[in-house]
Amino acid sequence: MKPKFWKLSQGTEEFGVNQIIESIEQRLVYVHKDTKAKAASSKSQAQQFIDAAIGDYFYLTHGNAGIYALGQFTGPANLFSSRGEGWLDRPFRFISASISKEKYKGEKKWWAPSDNSTFISVPDDELELFEKEILTPFFSIELSKFGVKIS
Repeated sequence: MKPKFWKLSQGTEEFGVNQIIESIEQRLVYVHKDTKAKAASSKSQAQQFIDAAIGDYFYLTHGNAGIYALGQFTGPANLFSSRGEGWLDRPFRFISASISKEKYKGEKKWWAPSDNSTFISVPDDELELFEKEILTPFFSIELSKFGVKIS
């Protein structure tokens, strides 16, 4: 089974640095229920957050202010979040903290921190780029750790 990777951004307008750290400490990540679809997608980003499989991986970014953590969903979305009305949360397993405080300067992709998106999957055909731009420089991890072989 090939793992799925997501970008999850808790934006700088809604979250301060302390709230990002608390989110990681509490092992909960958040998306607002009104987060719209990207471009012509038939599913909103909020619905994708709800539908993402338990076991899927994500990296947590704070807009493009910083990449903080790599995690794995351990449970379903909670529609009654402690963050308040309209927020969804999901529990996760902490895998790794970012080893870099640098802003992302790589290629502009929907799944990259530099894009104005909240919850976007990394397409299978861009996993090699994801490894080069996110996993290795920010987490010192290669896709082979997840059983993914790049041809």
